[in-house]
Amino acid sequence: MHLTIVGNRAGMPADGAASSGYLVETGQSRILLDCGPGIAVMLGNYLHASLLDAVVISHLHLDHCYDVLPIGKQAMRRAPDAPDRRIKLFVPKGARAKLDQLAALFPVKTFPDLNRAFDLAYEVIEYERGATYRLTDCSIELVPMVHTEPACGVRIESPTGSIAFTGDTGWNDNLVALAADVDIFLAESTLDKPDHTAHGHLCATEVGRAAAAAGARSVVLTHFGSAQPQWQQDRHDDVSAEFDGPVHLSRPGMRFSVPVEQPS
Repeated sequence: MHLTIVGNRAGMPADGAASSGYLVETGQSRILLDCGPGIAVMLGNYLHASLLDAVVISHLHLDHCYDVLPIGKQAMRRAPDAPDRRIKLFVPKGARAKLDQLAALFPVKTFPDLNRAFDLAYEVIEYERGATYRLTDCSIELVPMVHTEPACGVRIESPTGSIAFTGDTGWNDNLVALAADVDIFLAESTLDKPDHTAHGHLCATEVGRAAAAAGARSVVLTHFGSAQPQWQQDRHDDVSAEFDGPVHLSRPGMRFSVPVEQPS
């Protein structure tokens, strides 16, 4: 199992880095977790969009889902070795209507099929919070989280390893279940200290506590609120104060493998 950091910025792209987007590769499946602004461009560094098997959207905030349309349009022009099938697009309940509105905003009247990415490129699946779905050689579990928009963490398990992704969330008891015994705990580190308001974001100290309680094997921090190296190093140290396993600061292009060693 492999994890590639396609983009890692909180909010909008900045400093040459795209918003949230993470490529997970199991033995037989390629899954994109979230696809915020900039991911459609950066994904091409790793594979053609039509080679994806699934895209999973943790929640419907712009910085986590906006590039789902251009990625779908890319996938409609298949790579020569792409399979003849639609990409499974897992989205929160009620998202399909919003996706159709997005696709209709800028119609290409001379090529109407280009306006049908959510029919032709994707098989749209409005997931149930707490449900688990099968995809070839792996399972995808949507674990309810706490955020201003209904949000889920994503846990992927396969014979080659396991990865858990927090999406955006405040502290909640489901974090420990999400990360239980996971090989890679991919966790947002938006804040420098806990915030118990309804905003719904994690600080690194909370990530470390959840990882330790869950018995996670490693932590990869992402969704940074600042690009300053010292700020990020402080977040690394915050996790390490609570969790004695390997802790990594994500950067676009980093690739992690299970069992986790030094990223390439």
